[in-house]
Amino acid sequence: MKSRLNNILLGSVMGIIVPLVTVFIAYKIRFDQYQLDEFFRVLIRNKILSSLLSLCAIPNLLVFLIFVWLNCLRSARGVLLGTFIIGFIIVGIKFLL
Repeated sequence: MKSRLNNILLGSVMGIIVPLVTVFIAYKIRFDQYQLDEFFRVLIRNKILSSLLSLCAIPNLLVFLIFVWLNCLRSARGVLLGTFIIGFIIVGIKFLL
């Protein structure tokens, strides 16, 4: 089972999915009074979308540490790769929006 968990693709997918799920959870907990499209329009209008995405990338640290604790180092590398991809997207959003 450990060999199934220990691959870069799984870590990369986890590194991209976890921040997106965290954004959705933040939306449901704090901003449930808005529709989803209105929520993103407010974030873009107030220029805080990149800040929210940056904060939502923090749970990747937990995923990374779990993979390191399980000694799935390839998956941990994948989480780092996914975090870098999210980081590049955040930088792009910061300068384009």
